[in-house]
Amino acid sequence: MPDTIVRTSTTYKNLSGRFSRQNDDYNNQYYKIYNVRLSLMNKYLLDAIKKKWGDRYPVCKLYKLAEEEEDVCVVIGTLFKDQKLKPSVLKQLAESAQLMPQPILNHYTDDSDVFYIEDELQRFQLEGLPNGKRLVTGITCALLGRDKGNGKFSVIDYTYADFRPQIEKPLLENDTFVVLVSGLDLFHLEKSSLSLRLFSNWLSGYLGDINCVNTADIVRLIIAGNSVKTSSENEQVNFTMNVNINLNNDGIEAVKTLDSFLFELCQVLNVDLMPGCKDPSNFVLPQKCFHHCLFPKSIMYKTLNRVTNPYECEINGVRILGTSGEPISDILKYSDITEPIEALENCLKWNHLAPTAPDTLSCYPYYDNDPFIIGDCPHVVFCGNQEKFDTKIVEGADGQIVRLICIPEFSTSFTACLLNLKNLDCVPVVFSAD
Repeated sequence: MPDTIVRTSTTYKNLSGRFSRQNDDYNNQYYKIYNVRLSLMNKYLLDAIKKKWGDRYPVCKLYKLAEEEEDVCVVIGTLFKDQKLKPSVLKQLAESAQLMPQPILNHYTDDSDVFYIEDELQRFQLEGLPNGKRLVTGITCALLGRDKGNGKFSVIDYTYADFRPQIEKPLLENDTFVVLVSGLDLFHLEKSSLSLRLFSNWLSGYLGDINCVNTADIVRLIIAGNSVKTSSENEQVNFTMNVNINLNNDGIEAVKTLDSFLFELCQVLNVDLMPGCKDPSNFVLPQKCFHHCLFPKSIMYKTLNRVTNPYECEINGVRILGTSGEPISDILKYSDITEPIEALENCLKWNHLAPTAPDTLSCYPYYDNDPFIIGDCPHVVFCGNQEKFDTKIVEGADGQIVRLICIPEFSTSFTACLLNLKNLDCVPVVFSAD
């Protein structure tokens, strides 16, 4: 038995209140979320316009372009990317009726993609938009250009809301670590059972120090989704109003295994448990916390913190924000961005966690708020369930420093991420059975 471990004490705040819905009213139309997004982002974009172009160009409403006859002006709106390869319910109906077989695709960009910018009243087709293939529907931006007539706008330059102001990161005297992991996939436990046991033993102190890290300095574990099951390979986009995650006997056993795993860890560590798209939770973002009845053993510990997806918290004054990976995976499908870490960085520049929702990513039909807008720049942004570990430090125009982390699926990589809150260093820790 190891010596008794006394964990380093920390302060903790759960800042995910905006992701917790008070009701489930799905009678609202989805167009309202775009209007709210544009309205809330407008002030940020006006600040970005002033920083980049000053007062040299007038800011015009789209519906007034033809009236004002400005040579060069700035317009604010939401990007819409018309993609012929994008799956749709009409195409699925045609395929089911054997009218038009659809090709099997996992990436939907094409040279024929057309961009539009739209606001509450007007839409213009865009010409000359830089890096269009690396953009997606739902991004709010400001475009500098001129009206070409016939509903077309020629783009000269552009700007996004960019990094928001950041609260000052506190100076911590001692190393303090947070472990991030995702994709446990306990439905297929045979793939990673030994690695998972090594991981649990390490957090419990049975393996001693690894990577010169004192186990007592690990203060929290964040499990970023898909603990019960991970996504299937070559999974096809399926548009339907009814999305059910059926738990057969193996699935029920996987939930019981997760409960036992949490029961063991919660005795020695604070654990934040996020749902993922393959977990028994609601399908649309934001996902609600796991129901407490799923964990009859571990729920008795206050150290088990069932949280939403997305999830935001503050540990020792360090602001951490992240998702289980669905928004990043969706951006990769509908753009030419190939690296998840780049998509994660772009989300900060676009100032939005899930820009493709609700177009190609399911989300709740908000009508008076958009909780995915990043109001304050965090110190750490993560996404779970990626193919490989990746991390980088990015810096905003006003000196914001942000650590980006792509967490790999544990069931295939046997890798957890070790984040030092003192200096934001992040390294992978591999629990290979080899």
